[in-house]
Amino acid sequence: MSDFGSPREEPADYASYLIKTFGARISDCTFSRLPAVIARAKAAIPDPEIVGFLACAIERPPRLTGLMFCDHRHQFPQGLPARTPAIRSRYWKEGYEVVVACTGGLYVIAHWWHENGAIGPFNQVH
Repeated sequence: MSDFGSPREEPADYASYLIKTFGARISDCTFSRLPAVIARAKAAIPDPEIVGFLACAIERPPRLTGLMFCDHRHQFPQGLPARTPAIRSRYWKEGYEVVVACTGGLYVIAHWWHENGAIGPFNQVH
């Protein structure tokens, strides 16, 4: 398997995003707690339909890139860089922007990259 969790490894559904694993498995890296920006977003939107919460999000149309937390598949360590499928629409819920991917997946933007200071640089694995 490559370093990317590929959407071709499972049926096309709302979970088809790419994630850079750097070879890490879920057992290799655990957090004692989530970053505060992620914990606040998850508490505000506890919807089980959410594919993941993104920190340090960068919009590069038609996709978003960011550090993925609370991956609903529970297959990858927290905080790995992920890229969403193409974005179809977006809306606001409980003060957070929720984006809807073309696959139907819902992603919550917990923190934008330009909101400096909430967590460390994008190029670090948290």
